[in-house]
Amino acid sequence: MNTPYWLESSEGKTYETLQDDLSTDYLIIGGGITGITCLYLLSSMGLNVTLIDAGRIGYGSSGRNTGKATCQHGYIYSRIEKTYGLEMARLYYKINNAAIQFIEDMTKKYNIDCQFRRLPAYMFTRDENFVGKLEKEFVLYQKLSIDCSYEEEIPVPLKVLGALKMNNQAQFHPKRFVDKMAEVAVNQGGRIFEGARVIDFKPGKECIIYLESGKKIAARNVIISSHYPCYDGKGFYFARMRPDRSYIVGIEMDNFPDAHFINIEKPTISLRHIPEEKILLISGQSHKTGHKGDVNHYESLKELAWEIFKTDAVKYQWSAQDYIPHDYVPYAGYINSDYKNIFVATGYRKWGLTNSIAAAMTITDLIKEQASEYEELFSNSRVLDFVSLNFLKENADVAINWVAGKLTLGESGIPEDKDVGIVVNVNGKRCGYYRDLDDNIYLVDITCPHVGCELKWNSQEKSWDCPCHGSRFDYKGNILEGPAEYSLNSYREPKNKINPQIK
Repeated sequence: MNTPYWLESSEGKTYETLQDDLSTDYLIIGGGITGITCLYLLSSMGLNVTLIDAGRIGYGSSGRNTGKATCQHGYIYSRIEKTYGLEMARLYYKINNAAIQFIEDMTKKYNIDCQFRRLPAYMFTRDENFVGKLEKEFVLYQKLSIDCSYEEEIPVPLKVLGALKMNNQAQFHPKRFVDKMAEVAVNQGGRIFEGARVIDFKPGKECIIYLESGKKIAARNVIISSHYPCYDGKGFYFARMRPDRSYIVGIEMDNFPDAHFINIEKPTISLRHIPEEKILLISGQSHKTGHKGDVNHYESLKELAWEIFKTDAVKYQWSAQDYIPHDYVPYAGYINSDYKNIFVATGYRKWGLTNSIAAAMTITDLIKEQASEYEELFSNSRVLDFVSLNFLKENADVAINWVAGKLTLGESGIPEDKDVGIVVNVNGKRCGYYRDLDDNIYLVDITCPHVGCELKWNSQEKSWDCPCHGSRFDYKGNILEGPAEYSLNSYREPKNKINPQIK
């Protein structure tokens, strides 16, 4: 898999694996920015808190983004105001703005070398069909007293039809931030264990969490911040969000305006400079996970770099995945109304660098005060996401892919080409086939262990991706991303175990 700049340019401490069964008052599942922020906040309160991660902390979405910390999340305020009212839009801005301030405060307090800087963010359009949306969002910015302006041009070589400038936003190095905050949290008494993949979750007054290693953890309170919930708890998150992948290339560029930019129409053009390394990040080419796996998205971004900046000096490339709620608002709070000792944070819609901290703040408020100003905004009990057109469309797509996958038997012959992944039929069994450059062949069962959808080959990342809920596996069958909790079996082994963790 392509290595992001953030991971390559940070060291990061390695934490031990769990050697024995464990009991804790608070267990955090997931070591991204949400989990590490929760660990920091709870340990600073003197609580007995433990964090586990299936891999290494900061190596998931927190280390695979653009490093933009902004409250400008597309035309989100128009969406929220239309569905939930102006007050909810105000709260969304307030908590995300507080998240940026938290990053700045922590950076100063602990002298974190994370390239933090304040700068404006521009949202623009080159499509006349979106000018009205931009203008409507500007009106809402003014109602919300956001420091902003409407611009006819932007300081990059793109002809635009309008742009909305939000001042006093920020950018930073997310992995270095995570690493330092983890170190501080451990010094405060928090514990971190890496390589601890959850495979089963038993809720109750004391939750029991079973790990792939065979160890188990008893926890009186659990915060699930594992990007996608490793336990659904009848919240039906699998039906309320769609998985989406996007791609990033880093090109060498000495000078660039001190701002970052994104358009609101498709295809997405997102620009963010790293002046310390003289690298410009260009991101976009988003698509639902498991769809368009054979399109060369990196090449499309490289072509865009040449079109705008007349350079092909690409130094980095990587991809990222996030989950999009059907009403575009994240979930943060109680996992359901039955279990007030289980919390969930998910659905950041590619704006996780602020939404992650907003979620952590909301959850820790609920723990500390049993109430939060933002509880209603982020609650899973809101129902309008269930009755939206997006909900109907995306779940119809899941059903179509589930059925279509079962009907497609794959190729009957084994191809001779190298570095190719296809679906094959081996003695009547549907398998995913991959032959590497050294002539090693891998055959795996490609029924997703989450709910049983059939996986599709992603030629960009050399992975098997689920078109239903976004689980991803390498060509050997190892899990790259959930919600699936089990790896893929080889074709000689029994069929994959299906475990949706809905109960």
